[in-house]
Amino acid sequence: MTGPMEIPVIDLSGLNGGDEERSRTMAQLHEACKDWGFFWVENHGVDAALMEGVKHFVYGHYEEHLEKKFYASDLAKNLQHAAGDLQADWEATYFIQHRPKTNVADFPEISPSTRETLDAYIAQMVSLAERLGECMSLNLGLPSGGSHVADTFAPPFVGTKFAMYPACPRPDLVWGLRAHTDAGGIILLLQDDAVGGLEFLRGGRDWVPVGPTRGGRLFVNIGDQVEIISGGVYRSVVHRVAAGNEGRRLSVATFYNPGPDAVVAPARETAAAAAYPGPYRFRDYLEYYQGTKFGDKDARFQAVKKLLG
Repeated sequence: MTGPMEIPVIDLSGLNGGDEERSRTMAQLHEACKDWGFFWVENHGVDAALMEGVKHFVYGHYEEHLEKKFYASDLAKNLQHAAGDLQADWEATYFIQHRPKTNVADFPEISPSTRETLDAYIAQMVSLAERLGECMSLNLGLPSGGSHVADTFAPPFVGTKFAMYPACPRPDLVWGLRAHTDAGGIILLLQDDAVGGLEFLRGGRDWVPVGPTRGGRLFVNIGDQVEIISGGVYRSVVHRVAAGNEGRRLSVATFYNPGPDAVVAPARETAAAAAYPGPYRFRDYLEYYQGTKFGDKDARFQAVKKLLG
């Protein structure tokens, strides 16, 4: 059992058990999606050696290609002289798209062997995202062949944000990443096993720290599109990253999102679902999101409903 501020941990091996064990695991997943919007998974099927290989790549790539450039940036150079909270993010990031097309060729510094590791890792992450999407759809009573998560997303867009949050000399002046919800669907996070900083807003009141990873777990959170498809049964949750001065933090977030031309809408016509936008194309939602990412989510939903339907 989890306490009132203890993030749920779901053992996905239960999905392979007998009827009773599978039902219990499905219920735990449903409660986590409904009451929290974020949770840990273990026995998730992603190979531990691949996870370590990806982390090794991210650390090495940062040290060789990003660290000096980051500390030479205007943000880093001017931080000591800044006054007040800066509207900027203390992070060094890049984004690699995997599905339906890959842009890894834009990163010639990534070796063929590392690309093989990334490909194998992403294949397993996509399988995990598909499995979670299937479970969410079953829990929500969504039929396949239309409003099911996989059907709505098809063909899905899959991409990964690789981020390092360097040690910050003035964490009182800047966030690692400002508070926001994620625009897309299911987000799978491989994160640091030593340095924390990620925080999620629980119940609109309390910031819950997501500590360093333990025991090879992966962290999962729900994006705006799953909230909309579910008609508000599941919720995307505001989260942020605090800057810290006691070491750098690694974050590898893989986004399993609708394809740009996917049409998204609440799957059921309920009173609660009537407050949500849809149908609209995900690319149009994403375009509006880019300018409102750090704003109020409910205001964004209402604006999209007026603009796009």
